[in-house]
Amino acid sequence: MTTRLASVSLVLGAALADAAGQHSLAYYALVAAVPVVALAALGGLGDVLDGSAAAPHDRGIALLSAFALPFVLLGTAVRAPLLEGGPPPVIGVTAVVVALAIFAVQALVAATAVAPSHRLGAASRAK
Repeated sequence: MTTRLASVSLVLGAALADAAGQHSLAYYALVAAVPVVALAALGGLGDVLDGSAAAPHDRGIALLSAFALPFVLLGTAVRAPLLEGGPPPVIGVTAVVVALAIFAVQALVAATAVAPSHRLGAASRAK
């Protein structure tokens, strides 16, 4: 959970730094995000393989973490030669936006996993 939150925070921070014109800060935030996103993806895969992530939403969250990693890596790689402060290429910005969209879907999957059980608990208490 904390690695997923850290990865989202770093990628979101990079996107905000890009929006503010701090492209070198965005690059370094993405460089820091690559191993964190990889750790989150490997942790999710480990949970699926050892059976602790038996629910479908847990497997979906792990799969989405794995899908986000190549986009974060691409967004970082295309910026590497541009450390002089120039704006990032369009593909770099697009990769970061796609990674953020994947993280948003991941959050929706996690929220839908929690919502039905909460509603069921409230319905049983009302009876």
